[in-house]
Formats: sequence, structure tokens, C-alpha cells
Amino acid sequence: MITAMVVMEPGSDWPGRIGDSTHVVAFGHGADDLLLRTQRKIDAISRREAGIRVAILACSAATGGPTSDDRAELARTLLGAVRSTAHGKLILSASARASLELRRQLFSLAGSLSDELGGSSATVSLRFSEGSRRRLAAVDGR
Repeated sequence: MITAMVVMEPGSDWPGRIGDSTHVVAFGHGADDLLLRTQRKIDAISRREAGIRVAILACSAATGGPTSDDRAELARTLLGAVRSTAHGKLILSASARASLELRRQLFSLAGSLSDELGGSSATVSLRFSEGSRRRLAAVDGR
């Protein structure tokens, strides 16, 4: 089974249409919790011998220091998950209203991640869209 995974930073917009189906949505209240919960979801999917073909990191408007470092670590974790499937995709998503600073940081992060792909068939892309401001609880179904 192939899975699409959406990870939403606190305060981010829902990234919009993802594809035919989304099997996993992971989120947390803090960056450490978000990374830990994401890794647990990836591990659980791996134990079921399923792959993650598409991973979307929905980014909040926050920029700078710890936020950028946490975002990069989370993106690298997701990239590791999609690299293990044929033609995996990592999409960094942000609001169309994203600041110039956030756009600059995301372009830089996408470039760094692309450099790490090596001979992989995986891809890294950016999406700036007019996503909806859905509440995480509604998305998660809890």
C-alpha cells in the first residue's frame, strides 16, 4: 500500500488537494512533538510494509532560527521516507500570502534537500496556494 502523508506545522494552512486519497495526517503542538509524532507515523507505516509516496509539509508563516532548523529537520525526515519509494515526492507547502522571507527560506530549503537526493528518483517541490484554514482537529478526525 502506498500512503500520502501530510504534516502540518501549528498555524499552517491545509495544503489543498493532495491526490486521490490521504491515509495519514500527523501533527503536534510543538516542533519537537511534531518531529517525534511524524517519525512514529513513518515507523508505523514501515512496519506495515507500506511506503510513503507523497509527503507534504504544510509550513506556517514563522521564520528564523529555531523554526527554520526544526522545519529543515522535519523536511529531511519526510524526504527520507519518500526516498524509499519509487518516484516519491516531498512537497513544501505554504500560503500564497507567505512573506518574502518565508519564501526565500523555503526555496533555500528545497534547494538543499534537492542536493541530498543523489541518484534517487524522488523529487522536492514547493507549493504556494490559497489553502483553507481548517482546524487540525477536523482534519485529524479526533
